[in-house]
Amino acid sequence: MLTSGLKPLRNAISSFGLICGLFAVVEQAQATEIHLVTENYPPFNFMQDGEIVGLGADQVREIMIRENIEYTMEMLPWSRAFWLAENRKNHCVFTTAYTPARAETFAWISPLGGAELFLIKKAGSQIPSDLAEIFGEFSVGTQRSDYAEYVLKTQGFGSIDYFDDVETVIRQLVQERLHLAAISSMTFHTLVQQGVEIELVHGFGDIIGNALACNPETDEALLQRMQNGLDSIITDGFQADILKKYTGAASLSALTDEN
Repeated sequence: MLTSGLKPLRNAISSFGLICGLFAVVEQAQATEIHLVTENYPPFNFMQDGEIVGLGADQVREIMIRENIEYTMEMLPWSRAFWLAENRKNHCVFTTAYTPARAETFAWISPLGGAELFLIKKAGSQIPSDLAEIFGEFSVGTQRSDYAEYVLKTQGFGSIDYFDDVETVIRQLVQERLHLAAISSMTFHTLVQQGVEIELVHGFGDIIGNALACNPETDEALLQRMQNGLDSIITDGFQADILKKYTGAASLSALTDEN
């Protein structure tokens, strides 16, 4: 009687152990999923037919596919996407410019390419091109938490207006609510091709490297696999093909020429 009475208990313990094991497997699977967050910033990342595509997005998606890494991809305001990667394990934000101030904040998967920062104005505006005449006299717009903020401040700009996304920055500029805007050279060329009435005022010269920036607590093995995936798309020419697809340029230098 005692032995037979223990069978249900043993079965219950066995079932409980199996359930706990299943929960552990599920938890482990969830823990290894990478959450990719980005912004609307053509040609790097933008929505097309309900999918996030672009120079950065296509590279990052290919990396995850090649390395068989489970992932989600979401488009958010830049400041929110940046905050998630800063504060949440297994979150990565792209396309993120590397700066010394950000060096210790993230684990970097690079390079996804690069771009120069351009200072632009509305076409036909009489704003001078001499930076010495611009400082303190004209409003400059950029996105919150964008690398442009770092460049502008190191160049001596003290009065900067911040917006949630690059579309708002450009809209404010062409509607003459801003004098100047700071955007990527690649985005400048894309907007000009689309007929947006903007002109280059000044290029800051240095090419700022773009990357996939991950929370530093992300699993080291996953970070290495992502870097391996990026290395492979560079080696076999996939990255160069994506650059040409979205910009028409065969090399980065063609998109950073101020002339």
